[in-house]
Amino acid sequence: MADSLQPRRPGATPSWSRLAEPGADQYQRFLAEALAQLLGDLLRSIIDNASPTTGANEAMITRYRELAAACGAAELSNRSLSISRGSLAKRCVVWLKLLLTTPADLSQAPAVREFIDALTLFPSLFDVDPAARSRRARFTWLLTHDRRLDASTREAATALIEACEHLGLLLWPDAETA
Repeated sequence: MADSLQPRRPGATPSWSRLAEPGADQYQRFLAEALAQLLGDLLRSIIDNASPTTGANEAMITRYRELAAACGAAELSNRSLSISRGSLAKRCVVWLKLLLTTPADLSQAPAVREFIDALTLFPSLFDVDPAARSRRARFTWLLTHDRRLDASTREAATALIEACEHLGLLLWPDAETA
């Protein structure tokens, strides 16, 4: 009976430190998912205040600093950053695009590629130019497949927040079946 409780996997189970080694595929996925969660939180706060120019709070800046340092950013210093939520969100988008488009992920799911394509259109969220409306519509379509041409900034941001919340399911497809 005691033998039936032993794992039936061949070989040793990898440790968490091994899974999170720098350069490992899992490490990049962890970072991407954490950045997506931060981006979602930033967008929620932007929607709540209706202004991307409002300063980011210290907790969000600290989260960004830690994630950027884990990504290998050399630009960070110990001084306090005075940065807007919109600007911090744009920095998260840049890191997400870098993490998700690495050559190691050549076999990306189509949904991940659409998420990356949507991130390319991210600046249209904060663009007041009337031409940005069509870019926001494309942005929303990539995230929701809703073909309406009159996507508002709020609808596009909400679609991105939902996509950020579900990024983990795209990056870890086997987690649902495990």
